[in-house]
Amino acid sequence: MIRLPHLVAVVTMAAGSTLSPTAAADTSLPPCPQSNPVITPTGTSPLVDCTLRSNGLTFAVNYWSVPELPRPRAVKVTVTDRSGAVVQTIDELLEPSTPGGAGLQDVDGDGRDELIIPISQNLLNGANPNTRFAVWRADGDSQHYERTQMVGQAAYPSGDGYLVTNAGGLASRDLTFYLPTGAGYTLVTVLTIEVLEADPATNRALTVNCRAHQEDGQHAVDMSIRQAEDYFCNSPAARAIWPDAERVAIKRWGLGGN
Repeated sequence: MIRLPHLVAVVTMAAGSTLSPTAAADTSLPPCPQSNPVITPTGTSPLVDCTLRSNGLTFAVNYWSVPELPRPRAVKVTVTDRSGAVVQTIDELLEPSTPGGAGLQDVDGDGRDELIIPISQNLLNGANPNTRFAVWRADGDSQHYERTQMVGQAAYPSGDGYLVTNAGGLASRDLTFYLPTGAGYTLVTVLTIEVLEADPATNRALTVNCRAHQEDGQHAVDMSIRQAEDYFCNSPAARAIWPDAERVAIKRWGLGGN
């Protein structure tokens, strides 16, 4: 299982700050060749200096590298409003394995794009590539973006008010549920959905089980670990994983485990 809180700031540094009025973005940059971010296992996009636009804001994306390194090592995004005034700068350190450039996408379904910056891509369970990425979110009409680091192969609305990231391997998926807030996202719970039995001829999952893991953010939705498991394992996002397989419950409550 992926324990996201322990990954934060291990090999990545990020900062968001308001610049002085004398700072300026590069207005000569062309539009980005691909506006949507790439965090899928096989997708890639170029890391080039370019411009993104959304919600009346302009995002000037500049990559930094040195001649002896094959890939950009950092990216700076300068956010300006309609008047051209800089409202925030966002900096991320990148790893050589990053699969693509920064992009904009409404991943939580609130009607406003988030800034997504892929950081690195690594194999999980020795087989499936999963991307570590930063999601910068502004709440409502705010022009200030807050950062949350995530890991997965996809991020999308859960269907019941949460943002979910989907990570894992061929026979096990980790779904991490986040609650959108004014401070970015609060990690509420992580589900592990595992295949217990598969058809040997087709590899189709026949039976699966789902379990929740205790996270500090469960207090934000006033749920115990048992309540979180009952609720989130039956959510639209969880039911969409191997939807035709039989769900097998594991009775572990009252045994001291979580």
